[in-house]
Amino acid sequence: MCGATRTGQPAVLVVGGAVAGLAAADALADHAAVTLYEREPYDEKRVNCGEAINDTSLIPLELTPENGFVNDIDGFQLEIYQGTDRPPGSNPLGTCSLECQPGYICDRNVVERQWARQLEARGVEVRDGHPLSIPEYCDRLAEYDYVVDATGQPSLTLRAFDLEQQYSGDMVALNADVEGEFAAYETRPRIFFEGYVGYAWSFPKSSSRANIGIGWAGKRRPDDYFAAFEAACQRAQIPVPGREETNIDTIPKGPSLAPEYLAFPDEGLFLVGDAAGIANRYQGEGICQAIRSSYLLAELILDGREAAYPARLHASMRPEYRLAHLMRGVWIEHRDPTLLAALVRALDGLTIEEITSNPRVVYRRLLRHPKLTTQLLAHRGMLRRFLDAYTGSWEYTRRAG
Repeated sequence: MCGATRTGQPAVLVVGGAVAGLAAADALADHAAVTLYEREPYDEKRVNCGEAINDTSLIPLELTPENGFVNDIDGFQLEIYQGTDRPPGSNPLGTCSLECQPGYICDRNVVERQWARQLEARGVEVRDGHPLSIPEYCDRLAEYDYVVDATGQPSLTLRAFDLEQQYSGDMVALNADVEGEFAAYETRPRIFFEGYVGYAWSFPKSSSRANIGIGWAGKRRPDDYFAAFEAACQRAQIPVPGREETNIDTIPKGPSLAPEYLAFPDEGLFLVGDAAGIANRYQGEGICQAIRSSYLLAELILDGREAAYPARLHASMRPEYRLAHLMRGVWIEHRDPTLLAALVRALDGLTIEEITSNPRVVYRRLLRHPKLTTQLLAHRGMLRRFLDAYTGSWEYTRRAG
């Protein structure tokens, strides 16, 4: 590599200016000459997916509306329904309140714009409104000591090397901001599980504005995504956005890429966030995971141990991947909404962090419900998932459900 600056600091290229790229630039800004490329102008960027940030302590901004942090929530309410063939406003089979004290519902475009401005003030060269083509990207690889690919899934790197098939799959999500009446659950946003592998949501940004959406992670997906979104809004009795107001996004299904595709240490090239395929297979979250992956990579670069990034990333995500693999199995193996409702009732009161990344806490809670635990493990598919989750054999296979 030949990008070292005159000051002796390494030259770092970060491609992708959403939260993963911003976090990488932030963590390296004091130790390197960082250039950040973002394809959209921050003043025009439209981001409506990922408006719930469960751990805002990861973002080095004051938690104010001016910085995009618009609703300080207590947690989330999960609601389990028999299926999509139900009348509007019908009662759920079961509910579960999950605590999330560091969480906010955000205007994420504002969060990213303010973060980028803060980075510019610290000396990061921010080139927004500047998409890189594959040839342009390849030309720049030799100009920098380190390149951080935070471009999303499929990443620019794997597209350039014709390796897009290495991802385990994707999730399709539709979302929009709407005006309405949301005071009844302003501090505890709602998530609706309705029998398909995925969910819908209503995340209030205030008593009169919310981000709403729906996502599918399984193989069965609707022929008309917007019609399915519209029907979900009607069932939940929330406003239906217009097609022109609705975004559609493709995001990782998880787990992360195999180690050989996460990093190319000899070239100083590393993938973070969505580009690395990182996402929670159970509830779709990827924002905090993306930020943490960037901070981990930066820490290792600064310690001169960047080659350890794939192994360290896997170790940090492994508890979350285990739980997600097992929780997802309740949908796929049992196909029983009543059982899923019983499960979420058993987990009521836990935190988002516990339910996503602390298997021991979840197992201890389930042991209080021996009949439910026996039902969950009585299926051969669930036993196989449990074995896979603790041997790692499912981790990098695209066949994993």
